[in-house]
Amino acid sequence: MAKPTVAGPPVVNERGERLLAFHAAHASPPPRPADFALVLASRGSQVLLVRNARRGLWELPGGWIEPGEAAEHCALRELHEESGYRATALRALGWIGIAGTATGNGAPSTGAIFAARIDGEHAFLAGDEISDAALWLPAALPPDTSAIDAWLVARLAMPE
Repeated sequence: MAKPTVAGPPVVNERGERLLAFHAAHASPPPRPADFALVLASRGSQVLLVRNARRGLWELPGGWIEPGEAAEHCALRELHEESGYRATALRALGWIGIAGTATGNGAPSTGAIFAARIDGEHAFLAGDEISDAALWLPAALPPDTSAIDAWLVARLAMPE
């Protein structure tokens, strides 16, 4: 099994969730099915973030995988529900392990990370969950970006 990457100081987000590891998709399969999916969606050299209305933070589009749902479908569904964008291509980047997630039982959770290209305009409508959606340069993310998501963007965003 390939060695996971999380170099430097621990990455802990605003809710106390800690990034345990990132494994590239080609390096090793996840130890169990993913609990959630995140999408690193890009247009040109910019990446898409959505503003979580409840937490007041910018985050990658994503969410919990529903029973019987494939991680890829969850990624596409959440991207569209949260931003109004539809992906023109989706590919697996890897998976992450997170400790202290909001699952309630304290067990680590596994997240599937996907890359997507988005084109054209989107029909964003603010709602109870997401208050905004915007494209950002990876080197100029807003300061109130969730720490784990910022870590993922810094390491995985691909220049056009």
